[in-house]
Amino acid sequence: MCVKEIGIDIIESERFRRFKDDRNHPFIKKNFSLGEIKYCFGFRDPSPHLAGIFAAKEAVCKALGGLKIYLPNIEIRHSREGAPKIYRKRKKLTCMLISITHTQSVALAVAVKI
Repeated sequence: MCVKEIGIDIIESERFRRFKDDRNHPFIKKNFSLGEIKYCFGFRDPSPHLAGIFAAKEAVCKALGGLKIYLPNIEIRHSREGAPKIYRKRKKLTCMLISITHTQSVALAVAVKI
């Protein structure tokens, strides 16, 4: 496997704490798909999950060469096993891999274009 591009992003989860009880906030609705919102708000504290998905979207943009991509066009879905998958305009990007990790304070994502 040959790596063509890589993108990485890290973000503090604290930036998303203000949305903890407001899934209808304009920022959330603008930057996250309905599936992402449902996934994140399915947890007691959605903040680290929101941060992780946001970091993943930023990492994907960087791995795609820093293109100015409208973030809602990128969607992070999870397999039954929990593995994140990347979709762009509702089509799975098979040429990219993504990894997301988070603690209560930070979230980090790495995207690799293969």
